[in-house]
Amino acid sequence: MGKSLLYLALFFITTLPPVDDYLDRTMVGKVLIQTFGQIILGMLFGRELKAFSLKDDSQRISGIIIFTFLFIFWSIPRSVDLSEIYPWLDQLYHLSMFVGGLILYKSLTGLNRIVKGAYGLLFSSMLVATALVYKWKNTLLCSTYTLEDQYTYSRYLLVFGIAIYISVVLWIVFKWGKRR
Repeated sequence: MGKSLLYLALFFITTLPPVDDYLDRTMVGKVLIQTFGQIILGMLFGRELKAFSLKDDSQRISGIIIFTFLFIFWSIPRSVDLSEIYPWLDQLYHLSMFVGGLILYKSLTGLNRIVKGAYGLLFSSMLVATALVYKWKNTLLCSTYTLEDQYTYSRYLLVFGIAIYISVVLWIVFKWGKRR
């Protein structure tokens, strides 16, 4: 119970001023640090939450689809812009990332390792592809931020996506390579 309250408190701290305002100043803060921070907090909260579980693989796969939809929706430049214009939409964005993290944790728990590995590779590839789009576009995609912000975000997201990809590959090689 204590850890659950800690994760909820940290989530609320990241959604309210002055922390939210500070993170929203840059695209890296808003779309990378805050997004993945809240997803991780949601996953940690999901690990502590015993009352909610997904019973079978079809529910778990549906959960992964829901998480992916939420993540992609809030990655669309127009969604990022609107979340900065409307405070209520910004709070919905935060809540979506937290709940998405919870759903992702509950979805991955109990799934076959092949599905987990395939999803990890696909998700990290999506991050790398997104980073490359932001890097190669000479057009401002998120009007809330500057073109320099966009390029900085693309560099960090590229490194982050490649790091996740390499981590998944290493997990597959070393975890699956162990003999029982």
